[in-house]
Amino acid sequence: MWAKNHNNPYRKNTWQVANTKTRQRLQVRLDKIAFDSFAPAHILTSPETLATPLVLSSPHSGRDYPPSFLAQSGLSLHQLRNSEDCYIDRLIEPLTDYGIPMIAANFPRIYLDLNRGPDEWPPEALASYDNAPSTSIRPISPRARAGLGVVPLRIGPATDIYPHEITGRLVQGRLDALYFPYHDALRGLLQSAKEQFGHTLLLDCHSMPGHSTEGVPRADIVLGNCHGDSCRTGTIEFIQAVFTSLGYDVMLNHPYAGGYITAHYGRPDDNIQAVQIEINKDLYLNPDTLEPHIGMAKLANNMKTAILQIKDHLIIPASLAAE
Repeated sequence: MWAKNHNNPYRKNTWQVANTKTRQRLQVRLDKIAFDSFAPAHILTSPETLATPLVLSSPHSGRDYPPSFLAQSGLSLHQLRNSEDCYIDRLIEPLTDYGIPMIAANFPRIYLDLNRGPDEWPPEALASYDNAPSTSIRPISPRARAGLGVVPLRIGPATDIYPHEITGRLVQGRLDALYFPYHDALRGLLQSAKEQFGHTLLLDCHSMPGHSTEGVPRADIVLGNCHGDSCRTGTIEFIQAVFTSLGYDVMLNHPYAGGYITAHYGRPDDNIQAVQIEINKDLYLNPDTLEPHIGMAKLANNMKTAILQIKDHLIIPASLAAE
């Protein structure tokens, strides 16, 4: 592991700069090894015969942490995994047996965050790369400035993932190898569903900590539609009613209204709707071991019931479609 450099960053001597550049070059080489370890970078299940315009995605449940990535960070595996949407892919994967397409990442969100825009680069990486996105077109986002952009730099406000600044070359490499292929595949699933049914709904699946940073318990389920921009009111109200009927406490758009995926793909006027679902981790996960507890089986069964109801709701009878 690289040791953290606690020297004043504003008074680096020539040796320190050279050492950082050597580390950055090594990091790019380690990334190339990691790309092979991630293969396949995502799991794509697209039934030969689509049974519904519903599409499921799980961009944050990847749990492959190859040694070539762990060697780049001074953090423990457990620290890195705290940002993971643990086992959400396992909850939704059985639904593919019912003709519902699904895509899920194998790499962790702490390595590359698919729920961020491709231009949400760390500021220092922007400054170091000639082909980086122009900040004159889109300013640096608050998330990227805080180190929570498309390539995260920290966990929380004070825990750095890497012992040095990362380069634009590293960011671009991860985008090309992992980010764009995932989004191309997701876009293809939505387009196929829309072509067959005339409309589609993306359910972007995540999990959230059971309590806020102030210790306040969160709802069981949070549904986000970007405050009405990414899906129609009737759609999200139906989904809310389904989960409520199963005994869950459901909130809309608070504290999560939807990330990049929901905002980017949700275009109700074009008959593409998107809803982000956040599932309370306390329902199924041991926070100390990050392994499922006894509640996992009940949650999986209820998720199956809920999503199959949503699937059936989205089927528009041919007689109505022809009107």
